Amino acid sequence: MIRLKELLELPIFQNFRLVAGLTGLSREVRNVDILEYEWMSRNFDVFHPDDLVLTSLFFAKDDPSLIEKSFEKLAARAVTAIAVKTVFYTELPGEVLSFCDAHDLPLFLFDGAFMEDIIVNFNDVLKLQQSHLQSEQQIHDLLALLAPARSPYAVEAAVREINPAFQSYVTAFYLIHRRYPGSPREVAAFLARTTYKQYSGQALDNVTYRKYQNGLLVLYTSREHELPSAPEVFCQRLLSRYDTRLEEFFCGSSETLPTFRALPTAIQQSIDACQMARERETPTGYGSLGIHRLLFPMSRDETLRAIAREAIAILEAYDEKYTSSLLDTCRAYVAHHGEISKTAAALYQHPNTIRYRLKKAESLLEPVIGTEDVYEQLYFLLRLYELGR
Repeated sequence: MIRLKELLELPIFQNFRLVAGLTGLSREVRNVDILEYEWMSRNFDVFHPDDLVLTSLFFAKDDPSLIEKSFEKLAARAVTAIAVKTVFYTELPGEVLSFCDAHDLPLFLFDGAFMEDIIVNFNDVLKLQQSHLQSEQQIHDLLALLAPARSPYAVEAAVREINPAFQSYVTAFYLIHRRYPGSPREVAAFLARTTYKQYSGQALDNVTYRKYQNGLLVLYTSREHELPSAPEVFCQRLLSRYDTRLEEFFCGSSETLPTFRALPTAIQQSIDACQMARERETPTGYGSLGIHRLLFPMSRDETLRAIAREAIAILEAYDEKYTSSLLDTCRAYVAHHGEISKTAAALYQHPNTIRYRLKKAESLLEPVIGTEDVYEQLYFLLRLYELGR
């Protein structure tokens, strides 16, 4: 299924005008159906919950009172929304609008689009969603081959399954939308755009676009061991083929690696780099991660993650019990490179208050980190915890 408000973003719905039922836009659509002759046969059983119902109101063209009666029957069937093509009615009676508002039933007027085309577009979206699920599983399975015991033959077979036209070297880009980082909506919209006819001449056999988790994964392959331009410039070039701007996304890029041996590594590098890009607010290449190239793999180690979670839990429990701020103080201390004066200024506290809190945190964490190299261990544990979330 797809949410109604997401479906409305498709180009074919551009002439849809909401006239009632605003509060129902978050409903989901399972199917699109047409109401034309059902009123004559009284056969409203053909409609089901979560249907988007299209109609020209042909059956009511000489009797407006039939509009509300038919909508009552549709509401009883728990349909998601109703869209009226303005063939016989360019406006609807006030009592009909009031009924839809009262039942949180979105009601649209539209013109131009053919109902059959709307149904075809909706079915294409559902197929694309299914394709996304399958491709995400492919990427997930490929990343599982990062394990030390992986077979190089298994990696190559998995890579060729994704795209048999891939060339010798790959650079991966992973992008998260800036405005909606927790939602894959914009990614899905971009991937849908790649299927539109007006962009059919833009596709490149050696480039693959995939949805993965909440981001867009772009895999560029070539016979060359380096990109022809800076990663962010080159990624913008790939996105611009589909009228999309890189500025809309946080972007992480991998090193350029051998495709059939190291594509899983390239994908993971781009995901890690994108996480740092979100922190830095700028496109980030894996090669610029410094010590984080060690920390990211550690953050995926369950034993180390458990130690980090234990340390955080100790501080959180103390803060909750005594309404304290030990965890925030430790975070600020690490963020300001262990400088008491800067930490105090950032938290609007006296330096002695910061020293007291740090001593208290140190005593609480002694069973986990001991008493030596406290700053280094705090940095390590806090970064592992943040990176592993």
